Amino acid sequence: MNALLISLLLLAPEDPPVDELEALQNVITRALERIDPSVVTIESVGGVRQIHVPDSVKEQITLPERPREGDRNAPEDSDPDEEVPPEGRTPRFKDEWRKMLAWPGFTKAEGPTTGVIVSADGYVITSAWNFEGKPTVVTATTSDGRLHAARLLGIDRAAGLALIKLDGEGFRPATFLEDDAVRVGAWAFAVGRAVSRQATTVKYGIVSARNRIDGRALQTDAATNPSNYGGPLIDAEGRVYGIIVPLGAQGEEANPNWYDSGIGFAVPVPDPRTLIERLKEQGTELFPAVRGVATDQDRTEPGALVTEVVPGTRAALLGLKKGDVILSVDGEAVTNAFSLRFEVGRRRAGDTIKLEVRRGEETFTIDVELGRRPEPGSEDKIPIPVLPGGVTPPDPPEGPPGEGCGNEDE
Repeated sequence: MNALLISLLLLAPEDPPVDELEALQNVITRALERIDPSVVTIESVGGVRQIHVPDSVKEQITLPERPREGDRNAPEDSDPDEEVPPEGRTPRFKDEWRKMLAWPGFTKAEGPTTGVIVSADGYVITSAWNFEGKPTVVTATTSDGRLHAARLLGIDRAAGLALIKLDGEGFRPATFLEDDAVRVGAWAFAVGRAVSRQATTVKYGIVSARNRIDGRALQTDAATNPSNYGGPLIDAEGRVYGIIVPLGAQGEEANPNWYDSGIGFAVPVPDPRTLIERLKEQGTELFPAVRGVATDQDRTEPGALVTEVVPGTRAALLGLKKGDVILSVDGEAVTNAFSLRFEVGRRRAGDTIKLEVRRGEETFTIDVELGRRPEPGSEDKIPIPVLPGGVTPPDPPEGPPGEGCGNEDE
């Protein structure tokens, strides 16, 4: 009997070779099938975005007409032989059309974007990009083709995320990865559903960096653009790394050149329920937290050494001083100036954190309510605490809050 089994095994054909490309295609297909029911198309009606331009450059802008289609005599883009037209006329080269987007008072409607279902009862996270114009009507189309009425609830301006609520029940929420499960170099797929309601689009790449934009975002080289803003950046199993958003360095608006050069961002949402709780009240807005201190970025010893305290900020009002060393935030060790920036960057204005601070030979803890960039003419009014040893911080300086509270080193 054993000899017969051995003979059959020897005579059995070898397993066919595995086609690696086909295997990879199957992996991607399964990942897209898993995420597909959780991806929606979001459309808004009744809002426009106002484009503002600084007074200093208004005189440099001409108001062009639409490029002249079919005009064989029209010069090419940036043709050096094109004469400067008299005032009131429109240059015909197409580059001038782009200036229209910055013309004072110009408004533009927004197109569809993508969103990700995060709960069975219809909460959806998307990019805040499309809601600057305060649309009056918002709808979402799910993967089965059904059109749902939706309400814009809150916006997290630090992360560029918006929360909307669909009418109905029984939706399929996506699965989100924890922060420590995201590995640099792992495959990443940027998924959108703005081009077609019936099918998703997908761009592939890798997770190229973590803790970008003050620790708030992942970086990817998978192509991101308005068609997948608000959509998920997923792994090879269809789990969500984060929500694709158009972020820019140091909080400025996203620069298209970043995306054209292969740089895109996705904001991790490891616990969607926490974000829902913070944004579910209609009209809620979360803002980036301001540290209020500059720190020594060249320091090699543990802790963040304070080199300057911005007058008028909460850090100044709470008595932090030049020379203090911040050792931890909410029990998490601060190894250098960058880790302090990341810890604060993950939080929002109004959050309270516990700082462990060393001043000379003394170490103490202090609760700090994080502030936001002050509005012109505003005053920061919070209680002045007493530090250890009965030492009362000095009175806040005279004058308005310090400028530049949102700068990189503050």
